[in-house]
Parts: sequence; structure tokens; C-alpha cells
Amino acid sequence: MRLGPRLRTSASSERLGTPARARRTSRCASPAPSRGMAAHSGAPSGELAHLETLLSACVDAALRGCEEIRRVQRAREAAGSDDEGAFVVTRKVASDPRSALTEADVAAQKAIVSALRAQFPAINIVGEEDENDDAAPQSPKSYTGDALREDLCAEAIAKSGEEFAPLSLLTCDAADVTLFIDPVDGTREFVESRLHAVQCLIGIAVRGRAVAGVIGLPFPEGDVERAEACAVFGIVAPGTKRGVIGVHGARGVPWPIKYDNPTADMRSVSGDSKNAALIAAKDIVKTAALESRATYSHGVIGGAGNKLLAVAEGRAEFALMHFGTSLWDTCAPEAIVRAAGGKVTDLYGAPLMHAADAPGGLVNQLGVIGSGPTCTGAMAHDAVCARMRENADLKKLIDRFTAGNASLAVGGDVGQASDVARCLGGAPMSTADVGDKIMRALGISDVQTALLGYSAPEHDAVRGLMSDACRLNLKWSDDADPALPRSAFYKKVDMGNLEYMRLKQITQPLKIARDSKSYRVESSFLASDAAKALELSGIGVPLCYAADLRPHDDDPIESKFSLLLEDFHPDDGWVQERMLKPDQAKCALKALARMHAFFLPGSRYRRSSTDADAELRATVWNSGGYWQPNMQPEEQMRILADAWETHMKNFGGAISRDPSMSTADVASVGARLQAHAVAIGAEAHPFSACPGADDILKCGGARLAALRTVIHGDPKSGNIFVQRKGESWDVGLIDFQWTGFGLGGTDVGHFVCASVAPEGLSADGSAERELIDAYYAAFCAAAAEFGAVSSAEKTSEELLSREELQAQYETGVLDTMRCVFGYQWLRVSASPETLAANAKSVGRNSYNKSLPNALWMIRTADQLIKSREARLTMR
Repeated sequence: MRLGPRLRTSASSERLGTPARARRTSRCASPAPSRGMAAHSGAPSGELAHLETLLSACVDAALRGCEEIRRVQRAREAAGSDDEGAFVVTRKVASDPRSALTEADVAAQKAIVSALRAQFPAINIVGEEDENDDAAPQSPKSYTGDALREDLCAEAIAKSGEEFAPLSLLTCDAADVTLFIDPVDGTREFVESRLHAVQCLIGIAVRGRAVAGVIGLPFPEGDVERAEACAVFGIVAPGTKRGVIGVHGARGVPWPIKYDNPTADMRSVSGDSKNAALIAAKDIVKTAALESRATYSHGVIGGAGNKLLAVAEGRAEFALMHFGTSLWDTCAPEAIVRAAGGKVTDLYGAPLMHAADAPGGLVNQLGVIGSGPTCTGAMAHDAVCARMRENADLKKLIDRFTAGNASLAVGGDVGQASDVARCLGGAPMSTADVGDKIMRALGISDVQTALLGYSAPEHDAVRGLMSDACRLNLKWSDDADPALPRSAFYKKVDMGNLEYMRLKQITQPLKIARDSKSYRVESSFLASDAAKALELSGIGVPLCYAADLRPHDDDPIESKFSLLLEDFHPDDGWVQERMLKPDQAKCALKALARMHAFFLPGSRYRRSSTDADAELRATVWNSGGYWQPNMQPEEQMRILADAWETHMKNFGGAISRDPSMSTADVASVGARLQAHAVAIGAEAHPFSACPGADDILKCGGARLAALRTVIHGDPKSGNIFVQRKGESWDVGLIDFQWTGFGLGGTDVGHFVCASVAPEGLSADGSAERELIDAYYAAFCAAAAEFGAVSSAEKTSEELLSREELQAQYETGVLDTMRCVFGYQWLRVSASPETLAANAKSVGRNSYNKSLPNALWMIRTADQLIKSREARLTMR
């Protein structure tokens, strides 16, 4: 979705077909589209849908549907209770009163869909009564009704203030839009004359996300006489916390909900279902409220839209729904709840996927929970869902969809990250599918072996700003087979459903395409033959069992990726250190050296096959490293002097107390680094085409070209696992988002800045030289082992000398400092206090969590700039 001009869908577009009925499948693989439904392939239709215009038309269409419902009710009342033919009720499911079907359902859908298809023929429409021939809409060509109004929402958006003005400009490709229509939500209530609970729902979903919707109220005062129909509507941009709500017509006084305690702090509503899992969910909300010392009350009301509307209007804090609601029940009300500042997910906290080809079909098989904006702290939506994931009844429900038994696996008895362990379509991952993928990747074809279940313990899950991940503990039918792993690591990137990424799209839009490509690079690289060859060569790269790549180049934030990887499990001795001790740092540098040597242009792997080399080039960045100039704002090079004044204020006291700073010219570091920043960037990243890089390449000639290897691109301690092995350490590398071509010394410079504990660093550079010596010795040996040089002893002559490496390393350090001083420290307002607050973090770089490391950065910057200035003076 994007901001754009007001362009309506063309009335001449070809109709896409008739929607499919609800499917009840729980497999991860997306089912094939059924009768007549065109599945969107990602190719643009060429038609733009303007959401404000479309929402207005849906408001008008919902009101027309309401009139059909009111017409049937008037006829029913006029005929009286004695005339059985005046109001015929059938059931789609004979035993379920919630499946009631009346003339109103059929007539309302026909009126709504006929009008919408005539005006927006390029947009997909899914209605509850699509399978009923009597509800078949008129063709757009034969439609003779009035055009739907397109001006009913503009005033509400305009009056909502500057913050929401961009909503009036939202457009998207028409092929990405699906309208979900429930012509009569609450048919059972309609039949039982509980008219206040009857609604007409039209939801607008863009690429599976509810972004706008209308709740038509045919009987806002509970009968046909006292008030005309009205419509509550809402619109909210994907990923934002609030949007705009409006009402067309007179809303009147909402029908009261019968609570035991109407003034309770926390009120929940649900239907009268006796389902054990739903009862458990209600008890969880109640327990959470009481444990947080809030008063609590529960009310029973009918209609899916009615429940969520109560949340949006502040008449309830929580709404809970059973496991048979459909996407047409939830699309419109979810958008309205979100526009009000609330949240709607399944019971486990995962987003609802409003897509015609959703893996679970058109049914919300994992329940629905909605919460209002006042739910915070222990009663916050995510906190309550975390309690849901701990409940035994709700964990069993997940097992029904995975077709496995999580309780058999280690960690199956604790809270589960069942919101993370989902395929990219949103469904829980099939046990059989996970097992098959792992066995295929390992070359195991034993038909007697099967995965019986997996757990995804909450304590081993991460919900990050840019990705989610969890450990899957595996229970095999043959646990004695050493070839079968005890666990796997699952990483999922669904950028459009991550709040941070949506915010970043607004504040730093150019970085969204970069971030999307970074995950594409990681997934492609780990799934490549190059990564397999690297792993077979003894270099610690996780084996990729499966990768699912769904890039979206037209709108990068809609990209999705997932990886099922070999796990560096703590029970096998693997650990992630907050920072690497000197001996660990040396071993990590040796691993990087072997990786760098493996991918040298002259290595056997690179020379072995033109296809293999072409795959590698297509897989990774042309230039690796996220901090390179081309991946950072251009002004970063120009603001270092000004930024330094801020850092001096924040770190001045700590600097004055450090004796090793006494001879440093600290105050001028920013200005001096700025004077060299462009040249340093070009030298550190000569293959990036950044300013000055071409000159560096020409000057370096064939010798520099021979060093164009593949670098990790983000070798911080959080991306490194270590495992004790005798007196040494084995090393595992993860997170290859920024992997690409570059100089090994640049990778090493970033590593030393970001990963090494204070005891591995020094004021005079001696400790750092030991680290670089360790890297160089390993690089020479590996270059010979992998065929890039004739012997380790000839490395200096044929490829790279120790002095050249030192220069690369120092340039890499200064280049890292440019990004830290000009961006990272500004972004986090770095100070001794913020570093102390981050001290226990594993994922943060060392200079963002350790004051000694930050002071080393400052002192070393002065030293290396002086050294550089001296070399330039001697030329």
C-alpha cells in the first residue's frame, strides 16, 4: 500500500470471478483456489484502488444491504407470526442455529455485491452466500441501480487532524484488494428477533490485512421503527496504532450489554458457546484481570461484528470469539477496532490473515480476541495472549492443526511461541512438513521414521524489531538415530506485520527496500550450494533445511521470508556471549578467515564451476556490510563534526576520568574523521561503487581484485556462537543478511569494534595486533588449503601481506566508527547511562553496551586518524 493520487478503478476492467466458499484445511501449504477464485500472483493489475473512495462505496453498499434486511423484517412483522411462509429459515448445518439462512441474507448480499461489482469490477469479492445461486449478483453490464457514493468518508478523515490526512491518499493495486462481505452478521439473532445484534459487514483487506471496514446497523435502536439504518466505518494504515472512525447516519444509543458489574475495570464479551477452549480463554482474561487487581465482568452478546464493535466503542475491553467465525465476520470489525487504537488477533497473538487463499481457508480456526486501547500492562493484548499460549486446552488445539503432539517434545509442557511457529501464510506449521523438510535436507529417506511432534518453548523465542524466531524441539519416532537433530531453529520475517518496520517505512522509507533485500540475501545464501559447500568445508554455517522466499519488489514491505535451520543448541555446549573474550575472539577471527579464504576469486570453489560462481554472485550483495556508505544516509558523511559535539557532552565526564585519554586529541575527532570519511568509505568498500571506489579499484589493480571475497557483513558477537572444544572454541556464524563481496580486513575491523570484550583490547594497539595476527595466520593457511595461493608461506607475495591486512583493518575500524558516531550513537542517544542500561544485552554491539568499549572507540579513532594523517603527509 502506498500514498498516491486519487485514481478510481476502471469500470471497463475484466471481472476476476466468483469467490470460493470457506475451506477448512489446516495445512501450511496454500490450497489451490477453488471455484472461480483468481489467486493473486503478485503481478500488478494496472488498476489502482483509492481506499477512501472504496470505503465510501462500501458504506453506501452496506446501507443498501441494511435496507434489504429491514424490508424483510417489515414483511415479517406485517405478516404476523401465523404466516409461516412469510419468513422461511433454513440451516446450512442442520444442528447449528448459528448457520441459519433467511431471505434477508440472500437479498442483502445480492444488493451489495451487484453494486460493488458494477463499480469496482477489478476487485476480488468474497461473500458468505457466494454458494447460493439466489444470491448471485447482477453482471456489471446489466446492473441498473444507482452508482455507489464515493464522498461519504472524506469529511470524517478531514476532521480527524493532520496526523490522519495521509489516509485520504492511500492507494493500492486493485488485484491486492479483497472485500469480505457478511450480508447478515447475526442471522441467528435475526431469527430470534434480537435485532440489536444484527449487522451488515463489509471489510476491505489489502494483501491479507484488514485496513478498512463498515459495520452496517439495520436496527440501531433494536427495532425497525425507532431509527433508520446507520453505518459505522473505520480506516487504518497497515502497522499503525490508530486510524479514523466515523458514522454515517444516526448511531443512537448502543444497546446495553448485561454485565454483572457494568462499572468493572475490565469487561469482556463473548457468545454462549460451550467450547472448552473458548471457556479457557474467558477464564484467562478473568484471571489476568483479577491478578492485576482490576475488577472484572463478562457479558454474553450475539454477532461477531457486534462483539468487536463493543470493543471499538469502549463498551467492552475484550471480545472473544469461537473457532467457527469466518473472515467475512472479522475483516470489517478488525479494521474498526484497529482504527480505534485496539488490536485483533487469533487467541495466540498471531495476526488474522484476511486472504481468499489463506492456508486455513476462510475460517478463523484459532479463535479471535480483540482488545481496546485502554488494555495496558498485565492486561495488554500481547500479555493476555502470552497467557493463552500457556494454557493446556489451547495448546491441544494447536496440536490439531500441526497434526502432532507437542507434549512429546522437550519443552512441550511450558508456554509455547505458537504465534511465531507459523508458516508465512499464517497457519501453524505442519509436523509432517517440518519433519519431511529436515529429512530431505539430511538425505534421509527412511519411510519408517517420522516426526511425532515439536515444541516451540516461549523461553527460546525472540520477537524482534525486524524478525521473529524460535527454537523447535523435535520428537522423532526414532530418537536413537544420531543423524536426526534434536532441534531446529526457525526464523520468520513478515515485514508488513512488524510495527517497527511499518514505522520505518514512514521515517526511513529508503531503508525498507534495503532491509527486504537483506533478508532475501540471507535466505538465498543459506539455501545456496555455496553455503552448503562452506559448511562441508568445516566452516560453522548452519545447514538450511528449508527456505521460503516471497520477495515483493513492487512494495518491499510486503516481502516475507522464512528459514528452517540447523540449531546451535545450548545442550550441545553452544553459547552466545555478551562479548567475546580474547581466546574466543581469536577463534571467531579464524572462522572468518576461513570463510574469506574459501570465497577468494582464486579458490577452488570459485574456479570449480561457472554456474556455482554465478549462483554466488546472484545470491549475495554486490558489496557486503550494512555500514557501507551506499547503505547509509548521504548526510552521514557531513554531520560527523556536529554529531561529535553531542558525544563529547555525553561522554565528556567519562573521558576526563580515563588516564589513557590524557594524550588524545579527543575534541577534534569528529571533524578530523569527517575530513577523511568519503575516502575511508571508498577504501573500505572498493566494490560498492560509492564515491571514490572506482579510483581505489583502478589504483589497486589485479592485486586488489584478487581479494574480492565474500564477507559476513555483520560479524558482531550476537551473530556468533561458540562451543568449547578442548583448549579452543568451535565457532558458528548466523545472520547473513549483509553478506556480500568485500575485503576481509573490512569485516575484521567491524568485528573488533562490535564484538571483542574490553580485556581483548588495549590502549597501545598490542592486543589488537595479536587478534589480527591470529586472523592472518588462519587466512594464510586457509588460502593454501582452498587453492587460492600455492602455499601459506607465499600468501604475502601472491595475495595479501600482513602490512596490507593491517591497513585494511584500520580503514575498516575507522569506517565502522563513521557509522557509529554519525548515526548509531545519535539514534540511541548514547551515553554512559544508556550503555549501562544495555549492559546485559547479547544482540547489541559492544560499543552500545560497554563504556570501556565506547572509550576504546574514541581513543582508537584519534590514534588511527593521526596514523592516517601521518601516512598522507609522507606521500
